[in-house]
Amino acid sequence: MFVGARRAYLVSIPIPAADCDFCRETFTQVMTAGHTLSLCAILVVSIVLLSGAGTVLLRLVKASVANAFDTFLFSTALGAILLELAVNLGELAPNLHAGVRIAIAMTALVGIAGIRTAFASLGELWQKLLRLNPPEKALAAVLLLVSALQGFASLAPLTGSDALHYHFTVQALYLADGFSAPWSLLHGFFCGLSHQLILAGLALGSGQLAQGWLFLGGVLGCLATLRLAQTWIGGVWPWLAALAFALTPVSLWQTTAAGAPDIWMCAFVPLSLLAILKSRGNSSPGFIILAGILAGAIAGTKYTGMIFAGALLMGFVVAVRSARKACWFFICAVAAGIWPYLRNWVWTGDPVFPFLFARIQHDSPLTNRLALTSIFLDTGASRAFSVWELLKFPLFAAVDQSHLGAWQLLGPLVLMFGPFAIWRFRVSLEGRVVLVVWVLGSLGIGATSAMSRFLLPLLPVALAASVAGIAQATQNRWRMLRALSSLTLAGFIVAAFAAMIFYSHAAWAVVAGLTTTEKYLSANSPDYERSQFVNREIERQGQPGRVLVFFRHLYYVRVPFFDADPEDSWQMNPAILTSSDAWASLFSRNQIRWVLKSPAYPEALSDSLAALEKNGMLRACASSEVESFSGNRIEGNRIREPITLYCVQSRSKPR
Repeated sequence: MFVGARRAYLVSIPIPAADCDFCRETFTQVMTAGHTLSLCAILVVSIVLLSGAGTVLLRLVKASVANAFDTFLFSTALGAILLELAVNLGELAPNLHAGVRIAIAMTALVGIAGIRTAFASLGELWQKLLRLNPPEKALAAVLLLVSALQGFASLAPLTGSDALHYHFTVQALYLADGFSAPWSLLHGFFCGLSHQLILAGLALGSGQLAQGWLFLGGVLGCLATLRLAQTWIGGVWPWLAALAFALTPVSLWQTTAAGAPDIWMCAFVPLSLLAILKSRGNSSPGFIILAGILAGAIAGTKYTGMIFAGALLMGFVVAVRSARKACWFFICAVAAGIWPYLRNWVWTGDPVFPFLFARIQHDSPLTNRLALTSIFLDTGASRAFSVWELLKFPLFAAVDQSHLGAWQLLGPLVLMFGPFAIWRFRVSLEGRVVLVVWVLGSLGIGATSAMSRFLLPLLPVALAASVAGIAQATQNRWRMLRALSSLTLAGFIVAAFAAMIFYSHAAWAVVAGLTTTEKYLSANSPDYERSQFVNREIERQGQPGRVLVFFRHLYYVRVPFFDADPEDSWQMNPAILTSSDAWASLFSRNQIRWVLKSPAYPEALSDSLAALEKNGMLRACASSEVESFSGNRIEGNRIREPITLYCVQSRSKPR
């Protein structure tokens, strides 16, 4: 009853008009070499400062790391977590923009305090690279090239679908309107700790810097794959595993174009596992605290992160066999990762909104059942699996039938080599820890979601273990199988490298200044022409108010808008919006002066909106045609569609 009462109060609060022109980058010119080099320089400096901040935290928790590679990985990940937590605190300030900038500055000051250690680790790491044998040095050079190309692509203007819908859009709305519950964009409740990197970049006036920090998560995930594989096998095998991770279609997409903070879990999961392995036989609590913080960061990034954090806790219990130490791990994880769940609980009474709310409040007349159903379908939470389907997940053999596409392909390597890892690793305690994290995490994803791509954070663990397993199994026998395995890895890497060139060439062209940003976005960003039509026509009107929009990709809408998708906006409840009076109340409550139709209204609202056109409450005031994607964007099919802007009239004609 308390939650329902809170809901009834919240949905009646007007949402302020949002004008994000100052907090979003709008590109109309060609990106110059100077602009790109400046971005790269700022990104490098920020990485060094994050690493420096992380070394300070390593000293504070007394996690003594002798290996320069480990120092860089742990310190950079900890620096990113520190920035996320600082920005999380900064967004509570009365002036959110100033609060976030102060949080960034404070993190940078901590980074300066540890910058000498960070440079020493980087220098030592560079010397180790120079001492590699020729085959390893060649693969290291290829890995560096792949990372540079992906970093270059990540600086292109944002085109990722979910990023344009809510990853970046919600953070921009916070900067414009203040920190408040995103009832008109329900996916905003899914935003976690790593979204604070996006908020930080936008607060500094650069969405591209935010994209660069997301790219850093992919690089750390790749390097963590390398380091994890090195704990079991040497030579070229760990480098092949790292390259395979970097070029796997899903990780390539997440690292470069997706604009999704999920990629940071690919760094946090293997690094937490490494910290767990280092905590064995170590009397200092430093690695326990480190592993717990990293697990908390995983849980705080996304709801599914709780599954991985739980798997890591079970792996920790297997490793240390101590209830007291397990409690320390759990407390550190909760302290690091609880904040998005606490925010949602304060806003809605449900820390994992809307999944508990849907079960508790499904009979409330204010519940937007269409939105709840859509979110459950979108996340796969409504699908039940058979035992056989569930068992496919640990070997990454499951296929997401509802979201088919190469962009979600996790590759065949774990399926082929995974059994060797299970065979080899089951006999050692360290191996059993790895298998517990891998198997429990993947089964947890299978039991809660239909999305096989949600397995991505486990890919560094599964891939490193699988490659190490086949390398160990064929070290002194089965030479033909060893050669075939090497050729399979090499073939996958070469094919995936060619796919990266095909997929990223347009992004490289715009970053290099070979094509205009406007042309790039028109060709690659969904709903971009719709956004431009809205921006142009509303600015031409020169009147205050907001425009009601029904399309999905909102980031490039610069004028004040209200998301009207009934599947993602709580107030657009088809069960309530059935009369002219209900619509008039919505328009008045949310300062809506215009309604955009492109090319049609959502089916659930089409009849009631058509009635508004008929009775004169909506009057066409601008129209045109725009080009948009038809079907899956990767197929490249485009069509021209009509688009009409309607002005809301203060009075309707008598009926």
